[in-house]
Amino acid sequence: MGVASAPALRSGARCLRVVWQDPETRQFHEVATLRLPAGDGEDIGFEYRRPLPAAFSPFPAFPDAGRTYRSDRLFPFFRNRVMSPSRPDYDDYLDALGLTREGATPFEMLARTGGARATDTVQVVPEPTVAEDGATEQLFLASGVRHLDGHEEVLAGLSPGDELIMRDEPDNPYDDRAVLLDAEANRPVGWIPSYMLDEVHKHRQGIDPVRVFVERVNGPGTPAHLRLLCRLRVEHNG
Repeated sequence: MGVASAPALRSGARCLRVVWQDPETRQFHEVATLRLPAGDGEDIGFEYRRPLPAAFSPFPAFPDAGRTYRSDRLFPFFRNRVMSPSRPDYDDYLDALGLTREGATPFEMLARTGGARATDTVQVVPEPTVAEDGATEQLFLASGVRHLDGHEEVLAGLSPGDELIMRDEPDNPYDDRAVLLDAEANRPVGWIPSYMLDEVHKHRQGIDPVRVFVERVNGPGTPAHLRLLCRLRVEHNG
């Protein structure tokens, strides 16, 4: 794999936004962009955004904040956040994400899981995709499912396509911007991930309808963070 400086990344590529959580303030900041090639013969690219938060230091894998990094393979910093195909539970993991081996590129797996690791404060967020009707959509895994009493019963009653109700939780002790997802009034099934809250609140303050639907419900034997795959949908009526 070769990593080298290169001109700025082209805008036509599909990208993941790299989000860093300040360990002191707990706030999330978008600090970099990871892009797939925009066409044949191009490389994967990584570059930092400007300006960077004062408390942020460049990742050791990408130490030069002014450089565009390129590689013909996914950088190890991100590849190590994806489950290895050699794991015995790999196929079950893909099934929980709604993927097949044919469609399970490392980039797509990162987009659906967020690529979080217990050893750091970094996650990745996919750019929304455009549906046939012009709406923008984004898949995400509901957070905190295991912390909710009675969640098994509520999850068992959900089906793909069911709409979930967004409920603000200003008294949440960890984040007063938290948004619960209810299957029906006051029957929560999880939270919108913290790294998506800025974007979700911004959409909800606009004029376009913002809705969340069940994409996939995984069984009780699935790890809690993979139990509920959701789809955020912003319907652009303008």
